[in-house]
Amino acid sequence: MVKLISSRLSPFRHQDFRRFFFVQTLSQVGTWSHELARAWIVIEIMGKAGALGMLMLAMALPAFLLILQGGVVVDRSDVRKTMMLTKALLAASALILAFMVEFTQIQFWHLLVFAMIEGAVNAFDQPAYQTITPRLVPRADFQQAMALNSTNFHASRMLGPLLAGLLMAWQGPALVFLVDGLSYLGVILILRTLELKHGKKPVSPPVQPGKGPNWFALFEGVRYMFSNSSLRYRILQLLLNISLLFPLLIVVFRVYIQERFELTAEQFGYLFTFPAMGSMAGAITFTLVKPKHPIKALVFGVPFASLAVFFLPLVQSASQAGVLMSLTGFSLYLSFAALTVSLHLEVLEEFRGRMGSVIGLCFLSIGPLMSFPIGLLADKFTAPVVMQGLAVVFLLLSGLLALGHKLNEEREAKGEHS
Repeated sequence: MVKLISSRLSPFRHQDFRRFFFVQTLSQVGTWSHELARAWIVIEIMGKAGALGMLMLAMALPAFLLILQGGVVVDRSDVRKTMMLTKALLAASALILAFMVEFTQIQFWHLLVFAMIEGAVNAFDQPAYQTITPRLVPRADFQQAMALNSTNFHASRMLGPLLAGLLMAWQGPALVFLVDGLSYLGVILILRTLELKHGKKPVSPPVQPGKGPNWFALFEGVRYMFSNSSLRYRILQLLLNISLLFPLLIVVFRVYIQERFELTAEQFGYLFTFPAMGSMAGAITFTLVKPKHPIKALVFGVPFASLAVFFLPLVQSASQAGVLMSLTGFSLYLSFAALTVSLHLEVLEEFRGRMGSVIGLCFLSIGPLMSFPIGLLADKFTAPVVMQGLAVVFLLLSGLLALGHKLNEEREAKGEHS
């Protein structure tokens, strides 16, 4: 048992990974508390899923325009310095927002401006974050490092809403934004001291893409990813997860649960720790099981996420809703981990930054972009109808995509043997 646990925690043998892991966890707790406090303000001001979707749209548009170029920048620069700059900008943005919420009359358009700034900065921060973890450990520890990194992310996603609920109940949202801004300082200090690796050899700056303008390097990366059938299937399934289920989690669930059960700010924060708790359980499960073929976790993740979303509108109490949101979080985590971990395991090192930008594009841009129309649909046709309809569509499209990939693999295998 001790040997098993030791093998699952092998990345912690590397000092730089340990240090980055713990400061990044604290920073992400601040980020998730910030995100929930901002959602609470929007619901208080506007009270509609469409408004929360519009906020996500404001964040998504700059990310959509910049993030693929962000991946090229990361591949062509010192990733540590890039990330130090992005963290400093995010810290400044959170601290200014804290001041405005506390000392001025915050308006919806203010939040839209801050969301646009955050989206633009994250277009460079997320590819850097996706790239840096595999370079903190030898290749033998890649999968476990990424699994532990996901545990870090979802632990933060669980603790962030809890912290936000406590801080808002005590002093209001401004304190949440202040804590978030200060949380970036530890990450900046640790980044200065990291020694990045490629395999077992230190690399600084990281592996360079071919010479030529950024647009050519971007085209080269996209062509590589979509000409590889295995990578293409994983990217398309990730886009499907993000486009249909992610907006439900970050927009529709929040407005629906608040309207259905009339929660206080503290209760709102507590209840939305449940999907994060489910994701955390999924992260721990994935880390301990250490599947030889991570993509097989989709067999559980996709159908159970669909079922949990479908049955959520049928529950009669907030506690029952919490249980189903936990199952949603658990199942979605397994799906996301299956896809992102297998993408990083299969991608060539020289394309890692651009792969990180594609993954970041899904989470930072496609998901928020889809939140706006899905939020409007929920306002027009009611949240329960939209949740159940999208759950069915997601399950059917995922099945068709998996079937097409299987048939494509069989054709390729026949071609190799002929």
